[in-house]
Amino acid sequence: MRRPADRRLCLTQAPKGQINGLPTTSHGKRFQLWALGLFCTERHLAKRLKNNSFYPFTQQQPRVFVLEYYLDTLWKGILLFVVCLFLVSFGLVSQVQKQETWGFPAYGMGVGLWIMISSLPRRRLVLNHTWGMYHFSIQGHTVCQGPMHLIYVRLARSSDAYGRCFFQLVLCGHKLEPLVLVHLSERYEQMEFLGRHIARKLNINYFDYLDTSYRHVVRHWPLGAAFSPGIVQRKTQAYDKLGSQCDLDV
Repeated sequence: MRRPADRRLCLTQAPKGQINGLPTTSHGKRFQLWALGLFCTERHLAKRLKNNSFYPFTQQQPRVFVLEYYLDTLWKGILLFVVCLFLVSFGLVSQVQKQETWGFPAYGMGVGLWIMISSLPRRRLVLNHTWGMYHFSIQGHTVCQGPMHLIYVRLARSSDAYGRCFFQLVLCGHKLEPLVLVHLSERYEQMEFLGRHIARKLNINYFDYLDTSYRHVVRHWPLGAAFSPGIVQRKTQAYDKLGSQCDLDV
């Protein structure tokens, strides 16, 4: 049985700015996916959406959205490398019970350095609805480009040893590393509405955590496809009423 939301958030859409040319993404926004709230993460995402209704993307021109980012494994690799370097430099764990253990932090340094180097290349994801295509590149080199139905927002579910369910909001795509927009949260209704809102603003597909569900929102189908066994008819009346009350109500 799903748990009802404890509280409701009501946000207004940020005013639309004028679009002149193709502005580049600021350096700060490339790290925006790192700044996820540790507590009440869905509220943190709602605040981001209030400031930028196309979050985490930036609208560069009508029907074209761009996301430039670095993987969050970059800071994790840096942290691991610095901590292990500190341990090796000061010999804090060089011996444990008369056994040489300096190799463990030295190995950690190597792993941290590898993670850091592999995460340094800048990622760029472009949703171009004018052409009906998306383009994903790493440091300027094309990794993949394809039709829009291969990019989607997904609500993922996991559970702990006590049977409690937690949900993640993830941006997924073909040959694209999953980008977690919201980490673990127990508030299913709020997470679902945020996911549907993001998918609607970006004009991409939204999928529930269930493989077969009437809560899927499919806007783009594979070429020649008219029906999928995983999609069943949605009940839209409740959501239409909710959407009429507030533009972003979670």
